[in-house]
Amino acid sequence: MGNVANSMATFRRTMTAFPVRGEVCNYYGELLLDQQRFQDAVEKFDRAIELEKAKYPPNPLPLVNKALAVYQWRQDLPAAEALCREALALDSSCEPAVATLAQLALQKSEIEAAIGWFEKQVEMARGEAEIMGALTYLEASKAQLQFVRNYPQMAEQLAQIARGMM
Repeated sequence: MGNVANSMATFRRTMTAFPVRGEVCNYYGELLLDQQRFQDAVEKFDRAIELEKAKYPPNPLPLVNKALAVYQWRQDLPAAEALCREALALDSSCEPAVATLAQLALQKSEIEAAIGWFEKQVEMARGEAEIMGALTYLEASKAQLQFVRNYPQMAEQLAQIARGMM
């Protein structure tokens, strides 16, 4: 609701009250990531990952959030991809991991791989909005692939535009 300082204080109090709850660290990490406090966010995601791995079944979301932080902070595509794959190893139906892998594939100009991930995302969608979002990206990726095949001389220019969108 726009009161970041109050939200951060609430999270700090909540982490003190519930020191072994991974969800608190994960969502605080998301708030820190929104503030572009990357190192602090990664630390919270690491703590959430540690706490979640002690549970069964573990929540894979901190791994996906850490992947996003690592990519935004360091542009480390291999590390981000590895974290998303680890999340999928914990939960093969982790839609945020699939969506992130699709976007990372686009960043690497691996359009066919992205299409595969978007197709999986469509299969996993649970509501109209999720289906529409996944289908939009899927069809845009298919159009991008067709464009690259028809106009290979324009492929790098299109890849630069796509990299700027994530």
